[in-house]
Amino acid sequence: MKKDKKSRSLSRILIDLTPLLDVIFIVLIVVLAGQDNYSTEADRKYAEAEKYVIDVNAEMEEIDAENSVLKEQMSSYSALNEYFNVVTVYAAYSPENRKFRTIYIKVNTDETQKINLNPSNSQDAWNECRKFIEDIIKKDESLPMILSINTSGDDKMLYRDESAINDMFADLMRKYQNLTIRNMNSD
Repeated sequence: MKKDKKSRSLSRILIDLTPLLDVIFIVLIVVLAGQDNYSTEADRKYAEAEKYVIDVNAEMEEIDAENSVLKEQMSSYSALNEYFNVVTVYAAYSPENRKFRTIYIKVNTDETQKINLNPSNSQDAWNECRKFIEDIIKKDESLPMILSINTSGDDKMLYRDESAINDMFADLMRKYQNLTIRNMNSD
């Protein structure tokens, strides 16, 4: 009988281990399947990140190309400044108060002169504007100069100011031979 007891207990142990092995295999399958999902998700995110890197690199190449074009244009612009001067005149006003205005004179867009214009100093302000432009002309009378009126800004210019600038330019053209007028009108 002793043998029988041993054999029954051994068979009972084997029977008891079978469900445990089933559970272990099921857990193993679930873990492996879950790991496969994580791997697939990681691969998808990696591919997405690679796409972003490619897009950013393409944009950087475009920016580099634009930057090199701008540098080339700036060097060309700097070289052009050696061959002629560009003087742009603009008289801005505020719609709330049209009596007080400001004359802006830009030389090759590097230097800007501001002159305040009001009813009490109108003639003096225009004379100061003319003197400033003549001083630029006299620095090198052999250098061609382009005179322009900028009416393309967001601010409006009064007709009387535009007429005064045109009259001043006409007088300067009669006096100096190296001047050309270019109007920059709004579209």
